[in-house]
Amino acid sequence: MALLGSALLGISLSAQAESITTTQFGLFQGDLTPTPEPTPIRCRGTQVSRLLPDDVARISSDLVALKREPRRTATNLDLMRTGDEIIILEGPLCAENLAWYKVLWLKKNLEGWAAEGDAREYWMEALVLDETAQEGPIQCSGTQVSRLKPGNIARISSDLTAIKRSPRRTATNLDLMRTGDEVVILEGPLCADNLAWYRLLWTRKNLEGWAAEGDAREYWIEPMAEGSAEEPKDVNCRGTQPSRLKPNDQARVISDLTAIKRSPSRRSINLDLMRTGDELVILEGPFCADNLAWYKVLWLKKNLEGWAAEGDAREYWLEPRR
Repeated sequence: MALLGSALLGISLSAQAESITTTQFGLFQGDLTPTPEPTPIRCRGTQVSRLLPDDVARISSDLVALKREPRRTATNLDLMRTGDEIIILEGPLCAENLAWYKVLWLKKNLEGWAAEGDAREYWMEALVLDETAQEGPIQCSGTQVSRLKPGNIARISSDLTAIKRSPRRTATNLDLMRTGDEVVILEGPLCADNLAWYRLLWTRKNLEGWAAEGDAREYWIEPMAEGSAEEPKDVNCRGTQPSRLKPNDQARVISDLTAIKRSPSRRSINLDLMRTGDELVILEGPFCADNLAWYKVLWLKKNLEGWAAEGDAREYWLEPRR
């Protein structure tokens, strides 16, 4: 599909953005359960299905068949190997005592149907991108070297960059981002369709989705240099009290089980939970997202860096150390 402007990735400018409901994770131990998911499906003769459309998954059993249709006797298009990455397009569809999914096999850019497993084992599993993170620079085929990593705050540098439902050119556009919009990198990169894809949080609309970093000629998303975000002297993020912290401050946790997170987002992975009295060094911030004021901190007790929210409209969870 030809591109209609580099960052549009083949989707018409007039396409209407679809609404999306995003799962939010709490900031404290008591809130760590996500909002209810769709009712699990269990096809006869199988275990409970664990995959949903738009999931990124991995083959976990060698020589899993990719078929033309969702049935055992259908023509084999090819055989996938353990570790191969796929995107779930449709499913599950119950047939012949198996749960079938239409998938995109990224290694060969080939679509077909594959069964999730049988009553004894799963042949496909959801992929957590952090588990496959590589050391050093990553360069997907057809792109420049990736400059982003999870936890980065980045800026859109090419107008009308699409935020998509899944990491592929033909995926549904959730919306179009403008030059200068800020995003938080949640996962990635994932190489698909000769692009490097990242799951991100678009802070202006509090919307999660996938976006490509760029192509072989230009970057559409760029990391923000530390201190480049222009904030007023007295910061008051929406939904919070005035921020009392600034970079290089010594601070203290004053609300038990405050989460230290991988990135400044409610949905981000919890690295750990801090206790009342734990001491911190403020490294960056504040950054306004999800109606909270976020700071990058160094947790001295465990020598661990991550992101923590200062508080909400009712109370502070971090305070400057006097």
